[in-house]
Amino acid sequence: MAPAPPETALTLTPAEGTETLYDPAALASQLETYGKAREVLVKWLLEKLDAGIDYTLIHKKVGPRGNKRECPNAGNMVARVCEECGGRSTLCKPGSEKICGLLRLRPRFRRDVETWEMLGSEPGVVSLVCELVTSGGVVVAEGRGARHRDQDYGDVNKTIKMVQKSAQTDAVLRCAGLSEIFTQDLEDLPGPIRDDDNGGEFQAPRSKKAPAPADAPPATLESQLRESVERAKEARTTAQPAPRSAPRPGNRPQAPVPRRMPPPPVRQGSAAGATPPDALSPARINRLMALLHEAVRGAEVPEDQHEAVFTDARNYLSDWVGRTQGRERISDCSWKAYDELCAQIPNAVDAALGGQGPRPRPRLVRRSYGAPRPFARRGY
Repeated sequence: MAPAPPETALTLTPAEGTETLYDPAALASQLETYGKAREVLVKWLLEKLDAGIDYTLIHKKVGPRGNKRECPNAGNMVARVCEECGGRSTLCKPGSEKICGLLRLRPRFRRDVETWEMLGSEPGVVSLVCELVTSGGVVVAEGRGARHRDQDYGDVNKTIKMVQKSAQTDAVLRCAGLSEIFTQDLEDLPGPIRDDDNGGEFQAPRSKKAPAPADAPPATLESQLRESVERAKEARTTAQPAPRSAPRPGNRPQAPVPRRMPPPPVRQGSAAGATPPDALSPARINRLMALLHEAVRGAEVPEDQHEAVFTDARNYLSDWVGRTQGRERISDCSWKAYDELCAQIPNAVDAALGGQGPRPRPRLVRRSYGAPRPFARRGY
């Protein structure tokens, strides 16, 4: 008999649940069983789901960028994939709820603190985790969802519902392995983002410098530093002003030449035909318009005059953007000045109602009744 191994000897023991990995026959049997079970599950789910209600086909626009048109098969909302535009079916909320009911899974939500901190802990961002729990309390899958309340114009209740829908759909797709069949949240994306084809393949940025000759020696760090010093010296020599001639004795010094004022800045936005890179997002603009409507209602403006006052107040905000930033449209305002723009809403409503800006506060006048009145006469 072979001697027993010492207690300190290293033995390879398979982890719990991985015994079949060391048995090719058992592994092949399990994979075959899993493949058949998945095929039956997917076929059964697709028979139970109603096209157009539980899932819907989202089409993309086709054609070159700048000249896109609607997909010819845009009326087909039943198919799972569109061969013309490459659109895919998105799993809707009724479909995710129906799958949970068929598989007897219960969604359970909790805060997703890790995702919220990863997004910068920004106020207004709601992030949740959805756990799918069996009747025995076992968590079989989980999904995540996040959304900013500005996307729903400040409607916090709608924001929470949308985050729950995204997290639950993500969990259902993970649980049943349906990501190859369905996608999610395509119906909530704006059209330009959904139709974007990413501009094709990635192209490396081109250098503005002229290409070096093929026979030129490779540049070293010392040569690059020497060229940088020479360029800086030439720049200082070129920018140095010419020496002024000394005034002749007995002559009056000449009057200084007035400085030429720089030309006024060109307004960006609609006049230049391009949107500034730091312009407000559509969500911030919609939030600003909602705040302006609320301010007009708070001023107790009659309903038939609400639109006129709102238009005048919006023009006031446009003028403020033009005075402070040189931009003509409210949508071209920089996001860095968004809080200042919101602070101008009371002034805009006051100006629309006939004022000229913020009304001054009344001054408190103290009067001493014991002091004589300067213009008081007896008998009057």
